[in-house]
Amino acid sequence: MVRKERDSLGEVEIPDGRLYGPETVRALSNFPYYRPMDRRIIDTLIVIKRSYVRAFTSKGKISKDIGDIITKAADELVKNKNEQDFPLKYIQAGAGTSTNMNVNEVIANKALEMLGKPLGSHDLISPHNQVNIGQSTNDTIPAAIRITTYFALKSLSKGIEKTVERLDTLATEYANKIKTGRTHIQDASAVTFGGEFKAYSDQLRSFLEEKDYILSRLRRLNLGGTAVGTGANLPKDVRDLVYRNINEYYGESFVPAENLMMVMQFASDFNLLASWFSNLSATLIKMSRDLRMMNSGPVAGFNEIILPAVQPGSSIMPGKVNPSILEAVTMSALFTRGLAQTVNDAASQGEMEINVFTPVIYTVLMEAFDILTVTFAILEEKTLKGIKINSDYAYQMLVNSPGTALLLNPVLGYEKTAEIVKEAKEKNVPFLKLLRERKILSEEEIDKIFSPENMLNK
Repeated sequence: MVRKERDSLGEVEIPDGRLYGPETVRALSNFPYYRPMDRRIIDTLIVIKRSYVRAFTSKGKISKDIGDIITKAADELVKNKNEQDFPLKYIQAGAGTSTNMNVNEVIANKALEMLGKPLGSHDLISPHNQVNIGQSTNDTIPAAIRITTYFALKSLSKGIEKTVERLDTLATEYANKIKTGRTHIQDASAVTFGGEFKAYSDQLRSFLEEKDYILSRLRRLNLGGTAVGTGANLPKDVRDLVYRNINEYYGESFVPAENLMMVMQFASDFNLLASWFSNLSATLIKMSRDLRMMNSGPVAGFNEIILPAVQPGSSIMPGKVNPSILEAVTMSALFTRGLAQTVNDAASQGEMEINVFTPVIYTVLMEAFDILTVTFAILEEKTLKGIKINSDYAYQMLVNSPGTALLLNPVLGYEKTAEIVKEAKEKNVPFLKLLRERKILSEEEIDKIFSPENMLNK
């Protein structure tokens, strides 16, 4: 069974019982991509429209009974989702016009349904005249992206904070456990396990500091700009009520941008967020590579740490255990960097008063949030939480490493020290063994020079 409704292009058949209308049906036909629009922005758009209707109702522009039922319909849709009524895909033309109208149609028909009126009775409640009052796709969609990503960023930050706390714990626990440092993947002077973990935690902590600035940028909305940022058809006092209603709903402090036209035209704040994702992912890749190398072995590798065993590592080699979580972390980070590049490219494609590629910008940003949320959870829970330090082995490797030979420079000089290291390499013996055999220094002098305190310059 179908019902018939009309839009500006003519009559459209709509499946019976569906709350969407003709513009949604047309978009379903025009953009038959595989992936639906993310639900979180749908809920945000519903809240935005709820806020407008309440503002116009309080000013007498919408009758109280109609305004109240639209508000109730919006609340019901946020609560019960009505997934089948929001079927559009994320790739769509018109800067998200199809999704904006899908939400308008569903809210209007839900309100009619609650009144016991036939769906499509838009002479009473119209998707355009009441639900979309004072709005344009050009301000509601970018603002909805800002609000949704704002909350997603706050949520992701909690996972990063938990990882930072775990790394800080490891840094404290292993503050005095020394190992070979490496530069150019070659032996260098001594470091501590704790120092390496602290470097990781402080690096991630810097992203939490940057996050606060990004949140301050996302908090600035272009709601009230309507079609081109000038605010046509929206009185300023009504706009102020809209923001008050949104902030009351979320318990936040979203504000109108100082220049609504600028925020409508430029996607630079989304680009900033994408760059943050890209840099954060680069940090995860580097950390994961370090930990995988430190875990390599157990016989022919570094063998400095032991990662939790989460699954068998080979279908043919019994007992082999791979750093599977860190491999997944790296793949996730690489994928996220690709998503960030999509945002960069889409952000550059704005023309004149609008960037029409906001639907794909939103989708890849939320994909990045979802990937990184899982990534930090498994990194903390399945790797860092159970990591073990092979400190005795690491110390023995350190004291026999030519990287520690630099401690001889103040005593023997660079040239003499280099000669000993070169000879040790040629003879394939530890340089300390050769140093002792040549009796250049006493045992007491050697022990003092290569003591843990001296190696760490304490």
